Formats: sequence, structure tokens, C-alpha cells
Amino acid sequence: MEINFAQLQADMIAGDLGVLEAERKAYVKRFWTGFFIFLGALGAVCAAWLTIGRMNPVPYLVAAVVVFLAGLVIMIVRHQRFYKNFKNQFKGKVIPAVVKFVDERLQYDPNRGLMSEYAESRIFTQRYDRYKAEDTISGKFDLTDFAFGEIHTEYKTVSTDSKGNRQEHWHTIFKGMFFVSDFHKNFQGETMIDVDTMERYLGKLGRKFQQWNPSRPGNLVKLENPEFEKKFAVYSTDEQECRYILTPSMMERLLDMTKRINFKVAISFRNNQVFIAVFNNMDLFEPSVFGSLLKEEDYRIIINMMKLMTGIIEDLNLNTRIWTKE
Repeated sequence: MEINFAQLQADMIAGDLGVLEAERKAYVKRFWTGFFIFLGALGAVCAAWLTIGRMNPVPYLVAAVVVFLAGLVIMIVRHQRFYKNFKNQFKGKVIPAVVKFVDERLQYDPNRGLMSEYAESRIFTQRYDRYKAEDTISGKFDLTDFAFGEIHTEYKTVSTDSKGNRQEHWHTIFKGMFFVSDFHKNFQGETMIDVDTMERYLGKLGRKFQQWNPSRPGNLVKLENPEFEKKFAVYSTDEQECRYILTPSMMERLLDMTKRINFKVAISFRNNQVFIAVFNNMDLFEPSVFGSLLKEEDYRIIINMMKLMTGIIEDLNLNTRIWTKE
């Protein structure tokens, strides 16, 4: 279904989005007013120091530090307080309206994360030390339940510099959209599909390395579709079941899906479900305080990503029941 952005924008501006945009503009005006008052107070103290306080600068330095710290704390506290309420309203009113505009069958939960599904997928073997998981959209199209949401996982390393100072470094494992859907088949094994980079760059030597990949279960499976083989490396604990899942038709659908999504993806089939990690490196649902909420392009990006995710149901033909659960 084509999205009528003009209608969407008109409806939202007439509703909660228009109110929220007016609140944002008023806050930005107050922010800059407060900022310049703060700078003016700091400048007045410095000017007094340079004109009448050169012989005894200590009181002026103390006053400058007090003004700087007090102004900084007040601005940070005020901004955090405003942003918390602003974000809650944006995610509580605007995004649900956008989601419903795309499809009435979709439900948006800003506080739900898909971390249990992330772990269940076994796509990522690197242990994470912190994560952020939120903004989940779920639904049921015909017979198929599905959900997708934003996840950012990171692991930490620690180093010590030449002076003995301890430094923490955070490294992203995954940042993007995570999709899970019922596949309506009782899998006995598990099948993982990674983007094939080793064989693409190292040829036969790369394939040897793939066969020794300790982070993947089972064996490397060679499939008959040359284009699929060139793009992906497939591992499975049950090669026969893997071939039942990755039929020629399914491989073509996965290729078409990845072309449409146009981001790196990793896929797994486990526990009767299909998991897809889309590495889009975005925070789609975070509002900007200092930028307009009315930019059509922002909503186009959100809606296009939602259509790509919900389109996976059709892309992979998940509503067709060619197997019966045991």
C-alpha cells in the first residue's frame, strides 16, 4: 500500500504532533534565552575581574566558577526534564499514530525489547556487557505472528596507558532492527546464515576458514544456488533439514529480501522461528529537540523501514503452510 505522506502529515500536525512541535519551539526559545543569560552572567564576572579585581582576583575566580557550575547544572537538569517528557509524548502519541497509519494490525510498544529473542537466535556469539532494546512493533498478518524492534549491544574492553590510567572502550556488536517470526515448523536442528565475506575476498582459502568457524554450530552447507552461495555462508546442525528450509524458492526470496532491505543481514532458523538481524545502525524513534518534528523525510525513513520489516512476511512467504507442526 502506498503511503499518502501529505495526508499523514496533515493529520498529525492537526493532532498531537502540532502540539508537541509548538512545545518544542517554545522550549528551544527558553533554552537559548537561558544560555545567553548564563553567558552574560559569566561575562559580567570576567569583566569585573579584568576592570576592578586584578589586584585581588580570587573572589572573582570563585564567582566565575560558581556561576559556570550553577549555570551548567541548571541547564542540564532543565534539558533532561524537558527531554524525558518530550520523548514520552512523542513515543506515546506520535509514533503509535504513524504505526497505525501504516497498518491497523500493528502494535507499538516503546518499552518492549527483544533481548530474549536476540539470545534465542544465537546469531551473535560475542557476549555483550550492556544493551539497549526498545521500540518494538508487533502484529499478526493472517496466520503469522511477528515482532521487530531496535537493539544495540556492546562489549567492553579495558586498557591501561603509559601512566597507568585505566581506560574503558565500548565496541558495538549489533545496532539495528531485529526481526522474529513464527516459521510454523518444528525444527530439530538450527541453521545460521551469515553474509559471506571470507570466500568473497579470499576465494577457496576463505571457504576453508569458513569450515573451521568455531562460532557456528554444525557444518558449512554448500547449496545449489550460485548467487546465494556467493552472498551467504550457511551453517547447520542438520543438513537435510537445512535443505528443506532453504528450498530454491526460499533462497530466491531471501536474495530478493536482502536486495530490498539493502543493509547487511544475518539470519537464523531455530526453535520453529526465523530471526533476522538488520544492521542499519539507526535510532529511528528518537525525537530531536533542536530539529523540527515536521520533516517529512524523518517519517519516510521510519515508514519505509516498517514496510521493509513487515514485508518480510510476504518476502519469505511465511503465511504459506507447506509444513505442519508436529
